[in-house]
Amino acid sequence: MNKTEEPREPVQIIIETCTNTTACIRSENSSQLNPVDRILGLLGDKTVLLPVLSKTKQPNLKNWQNTTLREMQDNNYLQHLQTGNIGVLLGKESDNLCAIDIDDDDSVEPFLELNPRLRSTTRTKGARGVQLWIRCNGEYPKVTKIENEEGHPCGEWRADGGQSVIHGIHPSGVEYRILVATSPILIAFSEITWPSDWQLPWVKSPYDRIVDEEGPPVLEAANGGITLNQMFFVTKYTQEHKCIYHGSEGEFYEYSQNTGLYSKISKETIKRRFLDELKNAAKVLGMPQLQILRKDSTVTSLLALLQSVVEQSRIFDEKPEAIHVANGMICFEEDKVLLKSFHPSFLSRNACPYQYVPTATCNRFLTELLQPALREEDINMLQKWAGSVLLGNNKAQRLMMLLGSAGGGKSTLMTVLEGVIGSQNVAQMRTEHLGERFELLSFVGKTLLTGKDVAAEFLRHKGASTIKSLVGGDLLEAEKKGFNNRVQIRGNFNIGITCNADLVIRLEGDVDAWRRRLLVLRYVAPPPKKRISGFDQELLKQEGAGILRWMVEGAIALIRDLRTHGDYVLTERQQDQIEALLDQSDSIKLFVRDCLERSEGTDVTKKELEQEYCEYCDTMGWSPLSTREISQQLNDKILKIHKVSCSHDIRRIGSQQRGFRGIRMKGGAQ
Repeated sequence: MNKTEEPREPVQIIIETCTNTTACIRSENSSQLNPVDRILGLLGDKTVLLPVLSKTKQPNLKNWQNTTLREMQDNNYLQHLQTGNIGVLLGKESDNLCAIDIDDDDSVEPFLELNPRLRSTTRTKGARGVQLWIRCNGEYPKVTKIENEEGHPCGEWRADGGQSVIHGIHPSGVEYRILVATSPILIAFSEITWPSDWQLPWVKSPYDRIVDEEGPPVLEAANGGITLNQMFFVTKYTQEHKCIYHGSEGEFYEYSQNTGLYSKISKETIKRRFLDELKNAAKVLGMPQLQILRKDSTVTSLLALLQSVVEQSRIFDEKPEAIHVANGMICFEEDKVLLKSFHPSFLSRNACPYQYVPTATCNRFLTELLQPALREEDINMLQKWAGSVLLGNNKAQRLMMLLGSAGGGKSTLMTVLEGVIGSQNVAQMRTEHLGERFELLSFVGKTLLTGKDVAAEFLRHKGASTIKSLVGGDLLEAEKKGFNNRVQIRGNFNIGITCNADLVIRLEGDVDAWRRRLLVLRYVAPPPKKRISGFDQELLKQEGAGILRWMVEGAIALIRDLRTHGDYVLTERQQDQIEALLDQSDSIKLFVRDCLERSEGTDVTKKELEQEYCEYCDTMGWSPLSTREISQQLNDKILKIHKVSCSHDIRRIGSQQRGFRGIRMKGGAQ
């Protein structure tokens, strides 16, 4: 076959039925083409063919592996090909033509079910089984025999270093046949799916891969001494356990495929695993002398090396937005809800104990707990906040206050929400201790901080100002016993507070910051006449999945608000409730600004102002501050607003009292 020859006519293909029901394909004009032309018309002109002894599989050439396309240009070589069987040199010399040899007829269909694309590639048959011919795109192994799990031959991967007979008489006496006469498809070796019960020689065991990467587990010296290859054991540990070391917290976390969670794992547990691994290595390697290395100093060193290898600080701050539920991960695409399988990439350490059921309902939760106590617009806002709690982050940077008379269902609601997101994800917030060294440490890994049925002065404590940082995205530091560095915490917590009275905030002049942080809902309806004992647990048992679905809808609504407005969309009345709470918290300032004025020749005592202030609060419907706070704030507010300092010699009958000169109540006598 010379390059100047006329191009071959295209081969027309028709299908006929074989006796074994396999679809056999022959060429309509096969009688007009010699075997070489038929094969090259099928496999392509870049295919190297080999002369093979008739009724054998053995090429009739010395060093046949070195045959090239140059021989295919020799007419004498082409004539020699037609004297017996014809084989195909596989691999790079034939333009990456490869073959999958399947020994057993019963294994063919299961293999094709795993690889439906291979149904349309060249298929040939000898005595039993088939060969599937493909062109490989990219890297692939050399010729390799394949066995099943029991060690019996089941096939062969044929490529560089191998050949396959495609034409002639099989040693058993049957004729080689072409079952599917289409050109070999182009496919990457990595795209081939192999049966799970086949042992694939090109797939190295985990042990071999570690040895290739890190070296053997034990290094032996010429004098017979041994040295432990620590990196081998650390790498083996990381392959068997998906773990990270959170440098900012000083904790190890390990991923579970069953739960989809990263959970804390103690250093002592890891050390015990290393001790067991050393014991097993001594047995498998036949080196009992390894036992002397099974001691605390060895595993402590391994632990330190593992820590340096898997350390990732602040990794959980970078997790994708998803909700971890019992049956998967809820993800959002626009307003669509997708339930995906667990995966380490979600970086989840907070799981809801309920399954997500899109059709679940929560009628009692709505009609018996929420609707009797709240307006519809407030229920909508509450649903969005509950969605934020479920998401586990606080992108809007607001905290929720549920205020109103006792028995209205505020604490029941908070307990229900805690139950849906998982009580293990909740921490109690104690403002009187927020300034202490170790208090913030209890918030690590939590998503919801709560203060239920708190006292009216809950936000009057000095530590209350920390709440702004806990919801505002600030980086906070906590101390941890036995840990040299401070633990860093990102303040993206959801916070929920319930109180039967009106909370008064320690503003410290930062009214605007608090205004940006607050959500306020007031329970104005009277409590139900009949109290249901354990109503929260009853709702969780009967409607937990439905409440979860309601919260998911709230998350979608909140995401929509954040996307369009960057914050909760509040009604005018809801904004007024925030302002009213701030006004009450700043009641001294408002009293001094609105009720006092400068007036030469007048004076007023602190006691008189305290009485007037209490009457002012009663008129406004507010709870007045304590006498001590009134006294402290009057000095500051009057100085700032009216530029008058406190005097200690305001004369009243029989005594001198503290007060202010040049100040009087508006509308008072000169």
